[in-house]
Amino acid sequence: MKSHRILAKRLGAFLLASLVTVSLHAQLRTPAASPHAHVKQMVGLTEVEIDYSRPSVKGREIFGGLVPYGNVWRTGANQPTKITFSDDVVLGGESVEAGTYALYTIPAEDEWTIIVYGSTELWGSFGYDSKNDVARFTAKPQKLQTAVESFTIGIDDLRNDSASIYLDWDHTRVAFKLEVPTESKVMTQIDELKGTPEFDKPNVLFSAGTYYHAAGKDLKQAHEWVSEACEKSESPAFWMYAAKARIEVDLGKKKMAKASAEKTLELATEAGNGDYQKIAKDILASL
Repeated sequence: MKSHRILAKRLGAFLLASLVTVSLHAQLRTPAASPHAHVKQMVGLTEVEIDYSRPSVKGREIFGGLVPYGNVWRTGANQPTKITFSDDVVLGGESVEAGTYALYTIPAEDEWTIIVYGSTELWGSFGYDSKNDVARFTAKPQKLQTAVESFTIGIDDLRNDSASIYLDWDHTRVAFKLEVPTESKVMTQIDELKGTPEFDKPNVLFSAGTYYHAAGKDLKQAHEWVSEACEKSESPAFWMYAAKARIEVDLGKKKMAKASAEKTLELATEAGNGDYQKIAKDILASL
């Protein structure tokens, strides 16, 4: 009987210890008041990432209220917003080297100050020191007709060499320009490949020619490269002839453009691609 009592005590102690261990390690996950968000966007050949948290209006007065005018703001909630560039860029007219930075702002009624900050280690803006500013510029706020409930950072107006970064919250939008070194990166590649066997490959010639066309560079050279790509390709695709036709239209070579568009239509019909059939018909109709 005594041994049974000892065994029961030991079992009870074990169960109690187990319950304490579970209670120490148990975690309860609940939704964040300001959910985390991650924006990742290629602009030209430059990768841009923005890491931030999204507070919501929840019936409050935002700018001039919850976010006071004239104070440094973390541009979101929780930790400061982080922005990363894979290349040296120009942001709001200011040069910024490749790297990761905190994005602070100083809201004002008529003009915001945008700050690219060298340290990302602060909690919010506590401990902010202007000595660590990498770049500063201003941007004009715009009034939104429709309120944005949750703070939103986005990248819009994408071009080969630029984009617009915008901050939306409540009835306010602040946007500023991002410029990236696409042309220098592409031209460096082209210069390095010229005169090598690699440059004579159809896909390289086609890429070089279509870039020249899109960038508004030497159209004659663009036409030469795309035409050569079509000739050297074992089975040229409808999109190759469509690109050739577009360049010929811009060069005023209507007869050549007609032939290229007809070839586009033929190949697109064989492939059952309705989109390029329409593109070919639209080119033909424009001649």
